[in-house]
Parts: sequence; C-alpha cells; structure tokens
Amino acid sequence: MKNEKTISATLVILAMVVLSSCCGCKGSKSENPYKLNTHSWSAIEVDQTKITPEEDAYTITLDAETGKIFGRGDCNRYFGTYTETETRKLEIVNVGSTRMMCPNQTQEDNFFKALNDVDSYTIDGDILMLQNDGEAAIVFKAIPKISAEK
Repeated sequence: MKNEKTISATLVILAMVVLSSCCGCKGSKSENPYKLNTHSWSAIEVDQTKITPEEDAYTITLDAETGKIFGRGDCNRYFGTYTETETRKLEIVNVGSTRMMCPNQTQEDNFFKALNDVDSYTIDGDILMLQNDGEAAIVFKAIPKISAEK
C-alpha cells in the first residue's frame, strides 16, 4: 500500500513535469532575430517616397560597441553617432558625409535630413522604421547576412 502511494505520487509529479515543460511550446512565439544593431539595413522609403531598385544605395549600420553609424546615400558615404534607450528612443547626431556631387542630390539631402530628425524606431520582422514624432521618416529592410561557411 505504501509502495503504491509512492508510485502514484511519483507518476503525478512526473506528469506535472512533462506537462509544464510542454505547455509553453505550442503558443510561444520565437523572438524577432532582427535588432537595431544586429543587421545592416537598406532603405526602401524616405519621407514616404519609395526608393526604386536602381536607387537601392541607401544603407545604415549601427555599431553597438562604438555608438557609431555608417552607411551610404545615393553616392556619398556617411557616418555619425547615436544613442539608444530601452524605450526605443533613438538620437542620431554628428552626421557627416563625403562631398561628391550626386545625380540625385535632393534625394540624398532628404535622406541625411531625415536621419538627423530621427527620435525613435520600431522593428517589425525584418523592417526597421526610423521615426520622427511617431511618423516613419525612413523605412529600411534588413540586409541578409552572408554566411562565411561553405
């Protein structure tokens, strides 16, 4: 009788362990692998204007270790610094660039101005939205990482 109670209690505990380890499996969502600092990003829209594939030159990379940003516009490379908070506030400052004359200088100037006006960001899947007063200023798509393995 005592042995049966011990076996029953052991089976109940075992069932609880098995059930509790699987309960979170079915409904849990995996964490978004895209973070502000884990990918480089390619702009697909600046100030609500789509960027066509032949203009697909606008990029940004944010380096968490140094607090620096860098990338390219239409024909110029740029750099700057940034600070980020846990509440998705973002400040980009000290943006500078090379000074080559671009065929579409107005679009590049708009891109750099939008960078300077950023105050927050949102990431939804592989889309990064740099925002100004809650409105999307620049929309980026993550650039796929290329594996070094062969």
